[in-house]
This record gives sequence, structure tokens and C-alpha cells, in this order.
Amino acid sequence: MLYLVPFFFLQFKQRTIDSYPELFREGNGEQLDYSAERNFGEKWSWYQSIYGLSKGDITKFNEITKMNVNECLMYLSFEKEKSELEKMLIKKK
Repeated sequence: MLYLVPFFFLQFKQRTIDSYPELFREGNGEQLDYSAERNFGEKWSWYQSIYGLSKGDITKFNEITKMNVNECLMYLSFEKEKSELEKMLIKKK
């Protein structure tokens, strides 16, 4: 039965990646390349997500970590897509 646990988590990971492509994939649909320019994200991992969700307010970190992960990922996806759209609109001007 213990051999099923890694399989479950791999399925969960893949479903999460597929559900939030804005966060886990590049624009062309491929998974992120953790190259030199991605070191910051690799180093800080989930901390940067908690930081973003709390808007940098460290007193809210504990509240954020108690939230439902899907709510958090949905919000982060929205924020990322919104930010990319705003950057694109600025470039057009």
C-alpha cells in the first residue's frame, strides 16, 4: 500500500500543474525552465507565493498558510495573468 503514496502525489502534482498553467508553465505550454534567471523562484519557492498572497505583510503569513491551496493558486494565477496583460498593454502604447 505504501507504494501507492508516491503515485498519488505525482498525480496530484500533475493535476495542479495542469490546473494552474499560468503559474507552472511558460506561455508556449512547456514546463518552466529553472535556468539562471529562475534562481530566485527556485531559491524562495513557496515563500514568494506566501509573500505575494499577504502583500508583503509578514503578520498575515500564518493566516495565508491556513488557507485552501486551490484558493491561493487561483488568486496567484489571476494576479499573474492580470500583470502580464497590463505589461502587454503598456508595451503597445
